Amino acid sequence: MKPLIFAALAATALAAAPVSQPGEAPASYLSHPPMRPLPEPSDRPLPAAGVRFVDPLKGDDAQRGSQEQPWKTLAHAVRELQAGDTLSLRGGIYYEAIAVELSGTAEKPITIRAHPGELAIIDSALREFYETPAAAWEPFPEGAPGEFRSAQTYPEAGGSGNFGDSMVPFHRYLTLADLRSTNELWRPEVANRARDPIGIYCGPGCWRDPESGRIHARLAHTRLAGLGGNAYRGETDPRKVPLVVAGHEYALRILNARHLRLQDVVIRGAKRAPILIEDAEHIELDGVTLYAGQIALRTARVNGLRVVDSALRGHAAPWHSRAHHKDRASAGYLVMADGNHFEFARSEFTDHHDFIALARVENARFHDNFVDNFNDDGFEPGPKRERGRIVIERNYLGRCLSPFTAHGKTPVPVEGAPGSGVYICRNIVDLRRGTYKITPTTPDPSGAFLDEPTGGIAHDHGSPLHAIAYVYHNTFLMQGGPWRGYYAFTWGSHTRGTTRRVFNNLFVQIERLAELNFTAVSAADDFQCDGNLYWSVREGPGYAGDFFGKFRASPLLAASRRQYAPGWSANDLFADPKFAALDADATRPLDLHLREDSPAIGAGVALPAEWPDSLRSSDGARPDMGALPHGGAPLMVGVRGRIDASRGGVALK
Repeated sequence: MKPLIFAALAATALAAAPVSQPGEAPASYLSHPPMRPLPEPSDRPLPAAGVRFVDPLKGDDAQRGSQEQPWKTLAHAVRELQAGDTLSLRGGIYYEAIAVELSGTAEKPITIRAHPGELAIIDSALREFYETPAAAWEPFPEGAPGEFRSAQTYPEAGGSGNFGDSMVPFHRYLTLADLRSTNELWRPEVANRARDPIGIYCGPGCWRDPESGRIHARLAHTRLAGLGGNAYRGETDPRKVPLVVAGHEYALRILNARHLRLQDVVIRGAKRAPILIEDAEHIELDGVTLYAGQIALRTARVNGLRVVDSALRGHAAPWHSRAHHKDRASAGYLVMADGNHFEFARSEFTDHHDFIALARVENARFHDNFVDNFNDDGFEPGPKRERGRIVIERNYLGRCLSPFTAHGKTPVPVEGAPGSGVYICRNIVDLRRGTYKITPTTPDPSGAFLDEPTGGIAHDHGSPLHAIAYVYHNTFLMQGGPWRGYYAFTWGSHTRGTTRRVFNNLFVQIERLAELNFTAVSAADDFQCDGNLYWSVREGPGYAGDFFGKFRASPLLAASRRQYAPGWSANDLFADPKFAALDADATRPLDLHLREDSPAIGAGVALPAEWPDSLRSSDGARPDMGALPHGGAPLMVGVRGRIDASRGGVALK
């Protein structure tokens, strides 16, 4: 991993920041070590013809845009592009916030991309805080210890951003009391942050004074007992470390565009989002890295979006909890999606408050992705929809408080068109590690608060009718039992007025025994379940009773046969799935492939051929339970398949 600074910045004389050049050993970090791998240049070759060039250091907008005479600014360059052109961005930082309104064709798309072997960054931040921090800040003795303020005034800049050497986010403070506080413990009696004179320090961050227009910064160390390696221990003087302080609302707006491709660029420094796409068709983000403001990607009325081999990094620092975002900053989704025919593939979505809002997307495929560290909601497909199919297949999801959620209220019942709904298939959901939900109210040196257990897989807000959901061939791991002991880690709840199918999954919890409670009690609940396996790592080996006895002797089983002839859970098992490796300690090696003697092999039930399943051919007439068919390949996810999901999200390359 290398600091996001490179040779092209030598002319800016950023003497305070350590610099690694390509091929050199990583430098030390003045702030906090990076949470995720930092972007590196791509070696994607240029096309043979139709290439224009832009160079932020050597270019001139009065030139021809050739390799020998490149343009200087993106704003000028994009106005010169025609269908079939490729714009090659030479390495450097483009301090611009631009709007792109370009139309290519299916045969001749327009491509905006980084030059091979060079890192190109589109940055809408305030450049002085990154390039010349020593002159950009001045001490502010009237404030808290270690408080600085900007040397200039900024009428509209934001307080969000990232450390420039590691791209770890810092806090966007909404109140001066929080910025200056020495208290880091939660105070539940203070419901309104604006009326809290004591405040809560949320780690390094910035606050913009609306009266003076000055930006105040405080990079004090966090002192909360139990944070351990999550604590901030870096540089406390902003004059000595580069900061990416958000400037414009959006760095790149793609408006009324058609057949446009963005490749291998880094985009950062926006208050709202690095990319906004509106009223566009056939847009592709390939190899792109986005650093979120409030969100990372926002779309509106887009038909045809493909995001592949890209990394979307959120605004959650290691010392941030859900409460810090929800109550002391501006929380948001990493992706706010609106449109039709979307594909998210081989990408990474990490470190934010909420993950992805899909309620306004009609058709989408989300596959082979790595999703990790969301301290609130995960997938939000919305309430029950009339039409459209969302397929969530072959992904890894870890550390999320509410993995699948729905918001709002559905005013009237909605009849789903045939084939509509959310298909959740062949995913590995590893919730053995919890999330950092809230700071303790009293000191807790144990750090147990960093791993608040997840209460289940499916949740809602406002009691809407949940989306039609088909949940099959997944492997779910949880630390404890689900909320109220609902069947299938809460997939057996929230079934009112919708359609839900739960088949051939592995449900494994570390603590406690699973329970078999249902909310489906009437014909109005179109619910079916079968072919699922349950196990408890700690209590399963010593359990000698009949796990299904109470349910199978209940009137509910007979009633369920009106909806599913064999009866709910007719072929369910309570047994050790016999993974290649699973330990109660989430830090120990994990391997979710089935051993030769696994009872899950050939124990599933046959499913309709129209349900999407890319691994169906790997199974026999009676399929294996879980995400990984016996003898199959590892599930490789993330950018260029660098992460092994079957081994708990371990990065192999």
